[in-house]
Amino acid sequence: MAVPKKKLLDTAWNTTTFLLTKQPEDFVDGHRVKIVVVGSGYTGVAVGISILFKRLASELVFIDLNEELAKAEAEDISHAAAFLGNPKVVGTKDYSMARDATVCVITVGDRSTADEDPTSLLEQNLTIFRDVIPKVCKYAPNSILLIVTAPVDILSYAAMKLSGFPPHRVVGLGTFLDSCRFQYFIAQKLGISANSVQASIICENGPTSVPIWSAVTVMGIKLKDINKDIGTKADPESWGELHAKVIDCDNDLISRKGYRCWGTGICAAEVVDAIVRNTCICITVSTYLKGCRHGLEKDVYMSLPCIVGRNGIQTLLRHPYTSEEQELTEASCRAIYETQKSILNTFE
Repeated sequence: MAVPKKKLLDTAWNTTTFLLTKQPEDFVDGHRVKIVVVGSGYTGVAVGISILFKRLASELVFIDLNEELAKAEAEDISHAAAFLGNPKVVGTKDYSMARDATVCVITVGDRSTADEDPTSLLEQNLTIFRDVIPKVCKYAPNSILLIVTAPVDILSYAAMKLSGFPPHRVVGLGTFLDSCRFQYFIAQKLGISANSVQASIICENGPTSVPIWSAVTVMGIKLKDINKDIGTKADPESWGELHAKVIDCDNDLISRKGYRCWGTGICAAEVVDAIVRNTCICITVSTYLKGCRHGLEKDVYMSLPCIVGRNGIQTLLRHPYTSEEQELTEASCRAIYETQKSILNTFE
């Protein structure tokens, strides 16, 4: 096709109009997957870059009160966008940029020290959520909320109440990373690849979390069939130490490097992947339980094996827990509710 003969110095022309036969504004903007990350600290950036490495977003928006930080992080990533599928990466403090987002990941207000008081952390982050969640939901009313901020179970409950979203569209990262760590430590002890191990931790993302030793398998072989006391005090191999190690991971990493973010970011991106591509994977994320399901006649958010897809939490997986695991689950439920009670009256 012949190039129209125009003088290069013609004022109606510029390099772009000369080079391209059609201009970008001539095209209809088709389907774009927009992901919003609220918070551009260590965790927010780790979530964002993990999403981009998986090429899940056509547009990634960092929203932060510190607009210059959000813009700088977005620009830093944008410089190498050619190797990330050429996404549009934006940094802003304007919540209207969340408009039409598929998923909104809330990372703002994350832990900063290993010895941070849990009560003050909850109060501080709840105050932030009261400001942030309604703004996000105003512009992205059809999105899925993924809560990463700690304490994740309580704040997932708060986000559900503040957003007015149906519970299946408010997902907490929960014990997903705990389960991954559990799987990793078991694999290390066995000297095999982590993806050959199936293991999960449920309930609270915290000290009362419950390792499901009865379901730990290596390529379908139950470790409990080999060592009937695995994970108990009577266990001669002390497998229970691995659960203690999982619980202490965050404090250990924060004390050694000042923060922790990459495991969280990668796991959050996996949840986003499940939503965007509707993969219906089964993972342990924090979900809403309406009374009685686990021995407590109260509504709480806690982690259980869930099928995650385009609608958020699609369904739960029923698992035949042992009597000991059921007791620990009920105790963890109560621990979550005891913490949750302190904020319940604020949602009346």
